[in-house]
Amino acid sequence: MEIHMQVKRKSVASTAVLAGLLLSLLNAIPAQAAPAVALTVNGVAITTATSSSTPASVSVPFDNSVDAPEAVRFSLTGIDTGSTVTVSATNAFIVSTLSTTLNPIKSNSGVASASYSVGTGTTSEFYAYTKSTALGTIIITNAGSTFTYYLKGIAGPAYTISYTAPATPYTSTISKQSAVISDIFGNKVVGVTPALALINLTSTTPTATSAEGVSEFTITYPSVPGQSALSISITATDVVGLPAAVKAITAFINVADPASALAAEKAAHAVEKAAADAALAAEKAARASDKVAADAALAAEKAARAADKATTDRSIATLTAQIASLKVLYNKLATKFKQKKIN
Repeated sequence: MEIHMQVKRKSVASTAVLAGLLLSLLNAIPAQAAPAVALTVNGVAITTATSSSTPASVSVPFDNSVDAPEAVRFSLTGIDTGSTVTVSATNAFIVSTLSTTLNPIKSNSGVASASYSVGTGTTSEFYAYTKSTALGTIIITNAGSTFTYYLKGIAGPAYTISYTAPATPYTSTISKQSAVISDIFGNKVVGVTPALALINLTSTTPTATSAEGVSEFTITYPSVPGQSALSISITATDVVGLPAAVKAITAFINVADPASALAAEKAAHAVEKAAADAALAAEKAARASDKVAADAALAAEKAARAADKATTDRSIATLTAQIASLKVLYNKLATKFKQKKIN
């Protein structure tokens, strides 16, 4: 019993020593610090970007250069030495620096994710930009801490106009038209009024573009059928390295007389009907020809079967006569030799 108590006391003592060693080791491990993150745009502090309802706003890089007004600067301080800052972007792009003359950063230079090794320091920095007016997200991860920020682009100047004219409008009709104006990245542009140039047409003045980039105007077509033309345009400057601006769209319009158009449509329908009737007649003729051929084949088959039957009947008659003759001969011999006759 005494030996058992001694062993038990030694086990408790060993456990206490081990627990003390573990506690001292845990105390020796430095705690991971959460870094501080500061946001600025062109030197102005941004403090509301942690909410999707108040994102950081930056201009899209419409000049194909990512400069201070087009990027959110993320500055991290108090980072653990030797750790890594990981960044991911949704509907946005990440770059490590802004554009300079010697190191131009173009609108297609950014990446969706990046990692920055802190090394022996305690700070890190990168930039985020977007080409869209839709909401974008930046997520930063470091030493177990995660930060989420939001940004949104401001559309650039008008760069592309889109318009489709009616194919064949009628004389003296009034038609509401619309054109869509967007920037170099396809974002809708607000407040731009396109210019109209008309030939053999009259029109109201186009409205300025709405939030959807739509400008509306009303065209009145001439009372006499013929050719008209329309050109709708915007002021835009081509950007080096990006597709050329669509500054104007010209449409040549064939204005038709309703009665003539109706007559032409009826004539076209008559031609289509005549073609359909001809095709139907040809189909009927083909089917009739097929029926004649089928009937002839059936008649030939019946005639062949009748001929076969006649031949068979003659063969049977011949065999029957031969059998009867043989019976008569046999019965004569049976009488002569007193044998049983065949009936």
